[in-house]
Amino acid sequence: MRRIELLLGLLVACGGSDTHAVPPKAPNNELILGTFERHPPDGSTAFRFRADGSITIAHDKGELDSKPLAAGTWQVDKTELTLTYDSGMCKGNGPGVYTVVISKRGLHLTKVSDACDQRAKLDGETLWRVN
Repeated sequence: MRRIELLLGLLVACGGSDTHAVPPKAPNNELILGTFERHPPDGSTAFRFRADGSITIAHDKGELDSKPLAAGTWQVDKTELTLTYDSGMCKGNGPGVYTVVISKRGLHLTKVSDACDQRAKLDGETLWRVN
């Protein structure tokens, strides 16, 4: 009888508590918005993802508005990121498709398919969010 009371007490104590609930994660198409950069020794390339679906890439974050290496569009479908550059490097090479893991700290890319060798260097890279 004592075991049953103890078991019921544990179930009641554990069952009704929501104090440790984790808030839901924002969708990836919201988390990806902002400026990201690679850190040396991997490089210093900067990426700006805008809410209108446009992306700008530059050698470093200080050149995003003045000397872009490429510009185009991005699209996220769940965990798949598609990058298409309309100007600069990779123009005319079609889209690059990557599996993406996005957090508040950054994003990690794994190539699914990409005909552009320059952009394909993103495979396995982490881009860190710029504050």
